[in-house]
Amino acid sequence: MNKLEFLKLWFNNLGYANKAAVQSIISIQFDDEESSGAFKKIPWTVFVEKGKFHAIVDGNTVVLDGKVDEPFAVMDDAYSFPGDFHPMLKGKPVDSTFGLMLFNIVLWWEPFLGKVDYVNTFFTKKLIEGHINRLMVDNPKEGETVPEGKASVDDCLKFTENCYYLEGLGSFFVKPGGVDALSVSAAVLKRKDELFSKLKAEGKMNDPVAFTAAVEELVQMDRLEMMAGKSKNFFINDKFINTARKRMFIAFGIEQDEEGGGWIALPRSLDEGLDPEQVVVQTNAAVAGAYSRSMATGEGGSQVKETLRLVGRGKVEGVDCGTPRTEEMTLVKENGFSWVGGYYMKGKEPVLITSEEVEKIMGKSIQMRVPQFCLSPEGNYCKICLGEGLAKFASRLSAEVVRVPTEFMLQRMKAHHQAGRKRTKLNLATAIK
Repeated sequence: MNKLEFLKLWFNNLGYANKAAVQSIISIQFDDEESSGAFKKIPWTVFVEKGKFHAIVDGNTVVLDGKVDEPFAVMDDAYSFPGDFHPMLKGKPVDSTFGLMLFNIVLWWEPFLGKVDYVNTFFTKKLIEGHINRLMVDNPKEGETVPEGKASVDDCLKFTENCYYLEGLGSFFVKPGGVDALSVSAAVLKRKDELFSKLKAEGKMNDPVAFTAAVEELVQMDRLEMMAGKSKNFFINDKFINTARKRMFIAFGIEQDEEGGGWIALPRSLDEGLDPEQVVVQTNAAVAGAYSRSMATGEGGSQVKETLRLVGRGKVEGVDCGTPRTEEMTLVKENGFSWVGGYYMKGKEPVLITSEEVEKIMGKSIQMRVPQFCLSPEGNYCKICLGEGLAKFASRLSAEVVRVPTEFMLQRMKAHHQAGRKRTKLNLATAIK
């Protein structure tokens, strides 16, 4: 039986509902009683016998396609799923992956039963929140039913529970880095020698612009190699390459000279070891980063507590306070979509900014309803002034507001934790405004 045929039976018979069945598919097994022998006793598992994959279907043991030195299926295995593969597809064929099919069925089909179409892309925070906001309504009271196309709070909580279920399988289906992630290629090192030799010959080794440009070229070369290799799924954030791998395998960077001014290049990577002649500069850079990060943590924590004291008693009360005061602003493409969910005044009526509405008002001057002008009594806020985002949390408003200073604190910590020198091309007209 080929993989697609078995996976169709597996999904439609709720094989994914048993964690052991999922583990048997996405992990490498040994042909012994301790591993595959144990899987054999559990419904809808894949097990290895005599060097081949097997499964029990309708009481019969069948041989499955696949190489047993690899998992039966990995998350990015591509398939052309026919329309009748699973009810989630609603009869429409789709080219997708095993991982996306698993996540769609567990996260969207199980809780919502067809109220969400197949999602054939990355599951971003924005995408998930968009579906939940569209679907979720209050739990129906006795004698009531959930409106068609909507989902109750309890149904949406099933989504969260299913997320936890998949999270428990993360160590199996999150592919770790390969051997290539433990070193840098000879081609990158050769190019490094060429670039740094040229800088030394031109007397530009301590020129921050020239040195940074050379390092950026090497980082980009390394990035292309990593993203084309076996470790591509390991690098889920670019900082793993442009910060971690840069210092580990390419060059420590360039730091300011605290004594004489100017800059000092540190061309040796951590893999090559400390440069005896530059120990002081590297140590100062490490200590400065750690000290600044600790100070930022203290200051940020203080601001978080201060914000809590200011808004600790505040809550969402009432729909519209009717305040005549607004804040005039112009939405631009860089931040316009951050205001989705807020309200602006059109005449005397507040208008909700939706994803469609924001396109219409982009670049125009609008009068925004904002919390600082809310007239709700006793330090509370109305839903219109807060917008759809903050207003939905009602009594836990303060817990949401402290996320603002918390983000400021994390940004400062991040700045020192990932400190480095980069070039940025500025638009002069924008920069001098």
